[in-house]
Amino acid sequence: MTDRAAEAPPSRRPGWLPILTALVIIAVIVSLFGGGVNRPSSSLHLTQAAFWASDSAQWTPPDTLAASDDAVLNGAQTWSDVALPHARSREVVADAAHSPGQPQVAWYRMPVPAEALTDAGQGTRLYIPRWQTVGTVAVYLDGGLLWQTRGSRVWNSFNRPVWLDLSSRRASALAGRDATLHVRMASEPGVGGALSTVWVGPADELRPDWRIRSALQTELIAVSQGSYLVLGVFALVLWLLRPGRGEQVYALFFLMAISHVLAALQFLVDDEGISVSDDWFSWLTQLGLMGTSVCSFFFLCLVQRQRRQWLASVLLAYTGAIVVLALPLWGVGHEGMLPLLRLALLPPEILVLVVAVRGAWRQRTLGDVLLAAWVALSFPVGIHDLALQSYRVSIEGIYLTPYVYVGMFTLFLVIAFTRYNGALDSAGNANAHLAERLLAQERELAQTHERLLVAEREQTLLQERQRLMREMHDGVGSSLMTALRLVEHGDASTLNMTQVLKECIDDLKISIDSLEPLDHDLLALLASLRYRLAPRLEGAGLQLEWRVRDLPELSWLDAQSALHVLRILQEVFTNIIKHSGAQRISLETRELARDGVSGVQVEVQDDGRRFIPSNDPIPGRKGLHNVRVRAKVLHAQVFWQGLTERSECGNRFTLWLPISRED
Repeated sequence: MTDRAAEAPPSRRPGWLPILTALVIIAVIVSLFGGGVNRPSSSLHLTQAAFWASDSAQWTPPDTLAASDDAVLNGAQTWSDVALPHARSREVVADAAHSPGQPQVAWYRMPVPAEALTDAGQGTRLYIPRWQTVGTVAVYLDGGLLWQTRGSRVWNSFNRPVWLDLSSRRASALAGRDATLHVRMASEPGVGGALSTVWVGPADELRPDWRIRSALQTELIAVSQGSYLVLGVFALVLWLLRPGRGEQVYALFFLMAISHVLAALQFLVDDEGISVSDDWFSWLTQLGLMGTSVCSFFFLCLVQRQRRQWLASVLLAYTGAIVVLALPLWGVGHEGMLPLLRLALLPPEILVLVVAVRGAWRQRTLGDVLLAAWVALSFPVGIHDLALQSYRVSIEGIYLTPYVYVGMFTLFLVIAFTRYNGALDSAGNANAHLAERLLAQERELAQTHERLLVAEREQTLLQERQRLMREMHDGVGSSLMTALRLVEHGDASTLNMTQVLKECIDDLKISIDSLEPLDHDLLALLASLRYRLAPRLEGAGLQLEWRVRDLPELSWLDAQSALHVLRILQEVFTNIIKHSGAQRISLETRELARDGVSGVQVEVQDDGRRFIPSNDPIPGRKGLHNVRVRAKVLHAQVFWQGLTERSECGNRFTLWLPISRED
């Protein structure tokens, strides 16, 4: 399996993507052939007109034909018959007879029978699907001005159908006379102009065709661009609210929406004109067209997961240079540079096409193939629109470039949505796989934990067994060996044997007491020691004074530590019984800190002969040495002190234990 196949998310392929593409293509094909519905025969379709090229020097159309400076109503003019749609081709070199700033005026004259103006319920309408020129256009009926263009002569409402109410002209029909329709087109020298066929008839019959053409030429473009602009603003807000997360696609989506809106502005100018100068409006459309190519390139890079830094740098430098050089601030008129500026769009568009086709060849996915096909479609569409603008095809066609923008933007949106769904599916599958792995690891961890518990129990039992064996060897075993030697050497008097056997029993009992649960309570441990030693002390004629008080718990006091404490105190009591000749023993406890460390203290005091222990070990006697070793294991401190108060004899043994410790 290749890496690409491994990266492909197991998402559901959107079955509606080909359907959406097919619907857009069908809409464009229908628009190519005029769309609409079949017009009833009662509507007048004017396909012939009389044409006259006037020498008028006025841009502004007159209010009436009688006021025209070229005497259009004078019968002396030579009119020629032309078929509609009619186009006056562009001139490579402008006619020298026209000085700069003077228009080339063309007149179209068409007769309108009286029956075509008959009132039909909702009135009579004049419908002109399309006209186009750089200049002004005016429509006259029976010599009176019906409609004229307003605003800029360059960026006018050429893409909007003319829809005029002729109900006010019913007087001509009532008089039984035919009416005459004139169309005046004043154009910039050399740019030419074109006029489509003309329809006159009842409003309810012509309205469907007018609505369809209006929708195809302007309204669908405006609605789609407005919708994408709203989505772009929403994407910008998301990008601003999620900074630093590497989600540049939101910002790119916003820039693409803005670029498409600016590029489509030239097709959306209405009868009221524009609010900016012609040069700035031209620059904005150029900016939108260049921005569309740049955004398409970067979106393709995101979709194909290719950075292409060198190409991106070249594209940005080229686009930035064109946009800066085209600024109206430099005083260069866009009217003469417009063809050159449009030609500057070709290199970025070729680059986008190459990137799209290469990505489709490498990715081999439906979305990438459709995207490459759509980008490739933009070139024949651009040629068609250039031919339409140059009047080389029927003027009644539809400009398709805005639909290429809409389709491309839609494809980008669909691909991004598909990738997003794929990412969600991959995340869901990854979560499910992770949950399965986590469950398996939990089971394995539980089994491991169970094995560790068993091993820990076995280790604890082994340590306890070894401890007991060691203590029995050192305690009971040592006492039994002493008794054995006494018997073997014939020194086994009754008193000696009794003493040795008692010590054996005490050692065994203390080892057993250390195994009792104490809950870290030192007083409970001392109480068990008292219980075990009391009979022996009484037998030796010693009086025991027990002065204990509540003590805090010792968190470290386990069975091993308890046995160390018991052995220390046992050794102290044994020494007092054997060597001190004391008659009274007291045990006292208190809470006491030493060197800033909290602890508890156990004091054992007797009234026997004074005892000063040696710091050096005595051969054959390990009792005191064992006390010090056990205290070191407990992190405890031990002290022996001879009593001198009031000339009394006696000794005081102190065992200090920390409340908590770090092992």
